[in-house]
Amino acid sequence: MKTRKKNTTDPKQTLLLVCATEAEALYFSQMRKDCRYVNLTVLQAPEGKCRDIKELIDYTGRQRSRGRFDSAWALFGFDDVDADAAKVREMEEYSERKKVKMLYFNPSFELWFILHLGAPSSFVSDIAPLREKLKAAIPGYEMSAEYFLTKGLNMHIKLFPRHSAADINARNYNQAARLSTGLPATTMPEFNEDLAAICGLADMSHNQKVRR
Repeated sequence: MKTRKKNTTDPKQTLLLVCATEAEALYFSQMRKDCRYVNLTVLQAPEGKCRDIKELIDYTGRQRSRGRFDSAWALFGFDDVDADAAKVREMEEYSERKKVKMLYFNPSFELWFILHLGAPSSFVSDIAPLREKLKAAIPGYEMSAEYFLTKGLNMHIKLFPRHSAADINARNYNQAARLSTGLPATTMPEFNEDLAAICGLADMSHNQKVRR
């Protein structure tokens, strides 16, 4: 009779991402599917119940504990939670105590899409001019849940070839942001590092065709 071998494979770690808006959650759900990140969970914060950073961190912390996630991130654009650099700095210690990392974008989550096109030469506090460039580059674009469920259903996979460039652009742009606000404009590079460490490399082999 053969002796059954003991399974010594370490279980995969798990990563939680809680998004402040439905549109953001839909985009990162696309990323989860496109890249086959099976140990990534994407949630949307309850509508109207996470109106500021603290509430969003608290909700994320509860979900982290409930699901026993190894790493948890709360995602927000400054405009989502009426925040500024001073408020984010104020919440850094609280976030650390709650074991929740902040994935933020100043002034808006749309900055991440813009960084796929290039890095602004200086810090931009008003997203409106950059949004117009985004609309010109991506016909039909709008930052809404409806868009990501219809015309923007393949937004992530279309941007994916520029993902590495966007990460580099974010790091470079953060230097300009620190000079203006004392904070990086986005912590997306840190999230990308955590994502790679926990979920591994993206598996795009099944994405041979992109629906238009």
